[in-house]
Amino acid sequence: IEAVWYAGRMMGETIAQTLTNQPTPYRPGHWFNSAKFFDIEYQTYGSIHPVTSENEKHFYWQHQTENLAMRFAYHPKSRMFLGINTFGIRLRHQQLNDWLDQKVSVDLVIASLSEANFDPEFYIKHEHKIQNSWLNTPK
Repeated sequence: IEAVWYAGRMMGETIAQTLTNQPTPYRPGHWFNSAKFFDIEYQTYGSIHPVTSENEKHFYWQHQTENLAMRFAYHPKSRMFLGINTFGIRLRHQQLNDWLDQKVSVDLVIASLSEANFDPEFYIKHEHKIQNSWLNTPK
């Protein structure tokens, strides 16, 4: 069961094609989930495990005073972006899915975070703080 809006849309598109004599398999793409608990937005895209391994390294950023955090997973050698968890910062599903499809580097994802930001207007943006932290973190 994938009880999120994006999955429901993809399921609806798949069934619509099939009902109009264009049988279409359901291909949900990369794993994702999104939820909102009171005022905290949580999202996950791609593959991100709770602990690092030889095939996965993490970069974690957390705001000093607010309930905001991001964890990026990437391959340590190729630096390919593998997934992300976000708390309190909303991201665009399509942008994250595209980056995962294109197998871009984590460096590009972090440098281009503003393209993925989906927070409502007038929200404070945190991309520069995250980018500065990334640049100052030993790789």
